[in-house]
Amino acid sequence: MSTSTPVLYVFAISHYCEKARWALDHFDITYELRHVAPGEHGQIAKKLGAPKSSVPYLSLDGRVIQGSANIISWAEEKRALTPLGGACAEIERRIDDVAGVHVRRFYYSEALVEHSSTVRPIFTRDLPFAKKLKISLAWGKIRKIMMDRMDLGALQGEESLAIVDAELAWIDGLLADGREYLLGNDFSRADIAVASILSPLAQPPEHPVYNTLKHPPRMAEDIARWEQRPTLQWVRDIYAKHRQV
Repeated sequence: MSTSTPVLYVFAISHYCEKARWALDHFDITYELRHVAPGEHGQIAKKLGAPKSSVPYLSLDGRVIQGSANIISWAEEKRALTPLGGACAEIERRIDDVAGVHVRRFYYSEALVEHSSTVRPIFTRDLPFAKKLKISLAWGKIRKIMMDRMDLGALQGEESLAIVDAELAWIDGLLADGREYLLGNDFSRADIAVASILSPLAQPPEHPVYNTLKHPPRMAEDIARWEQRPTLQWVRDIYAKHRQV
């Protein structure tokens, strides 16, 4: 039995962190939200004993649960969403491993490479002043590390754009029969996964960060071209129905 309030460590800008936050909020699980700075997140993860440095990770009772899918699974032990077995797991795995990775690279390949001053304020959002100052002073180094680790650049951005377009077509196909939810007749973790991972493109008003996100110019043009796609409208509808924070 848990004896302390879980602590969720996040980047404000991360769509994977939004997925974990949404699940905990949906299950009405009390937790402390802690925004961390780039670089600091790895130090904290190591101190807590996490196997990797990536956010989100949830600390509770001396153990760490890392990754949005694992955090949802932990939450479901307490208050399960509709069990949908393998089909649900497959959708979540694909959206995390394909769309999630390339939505991120699509954005950063333009925003961080060409307009990095627009990215820094989102990373420092809700951080104490001292940490904001520290990030500002180290931003050049942080930017270079991120560019190297995520393999960012113009060609990479074009590659990710094509992959994101294909993933939107996949979800468009699932929604073509007019269904309200991706699987079955009830809201499931598949819906949380897809809606949260694609939220940077749809910018639903209910999102705690992306509702004010400014896309870089070329990305903004691509998103405008996708504006009426069924998937992005569905994301906005799902947020309106199930993401009141």
